[in-house]
Amino acid sequence: MRMLPKALLASLASLTPLAAAAAVMGMAGTGPAHAQNAGSGQLKAAIIFNIIRFVDFAPDGDAALAVCVARSAAAPRELASLSGQRVGNRTIALRAIDPANPGGCDVVYLGSAAGDLPRVRQRGVLVIGDGAGFVGSGGTIGLVQTGSQVRFEVNVRAAREARLEISSKLLRLAARIQQ
Repeated sequence: MRMLPKALLASLASLTPLAAAAAVMGMAGTGPAHAQNAGSGQLKAAIIFNIIRFVDFAPDGDAALAVCVARSAAAPRELASLSGQRVGNRTIALRAIDPANPGGCDVVYLGSAAGDLPRVRQRGVLVIGDGAGFVGSGGTIGLVQTGSQVRFEVNVRAAREARLEISSKLLRLAARIQQ
């Protein structure tokens, strides 16, 4: 199983959030929201990690940041490397869930299971999935793969309804923003 190298995550953590996102997404000279030169699963895990860094969740002190993966999702194995990583003063705790019971999650990754969206859309939950139609179906962040590139789209309305604050820096990097 390939994981994000600890050295990569450590070096990204030392960068400013915008510089880290640009580095992971290969922004230098490739256009908005494109990422290249890494395995797809590794790349998605790195993008998800950096997206989380650009979202203000409800203050919860030092509690773990629960990143939940739908059991039905074809999630990259590399997502396991996010467990234990720090985002601000919170540590990521990764767990598998049944989309019918997403309680306690701060982030839910659905993969391409957009049909589960109505069950997981809640106040304070960032919902990430795969596919060009994901944000159009009500997801917050959609990861779109084209060849070896992964772009992301943002649904500002879904974020607002979930009472999540997405950094303007992240919005500038998005391939598409749905209002």
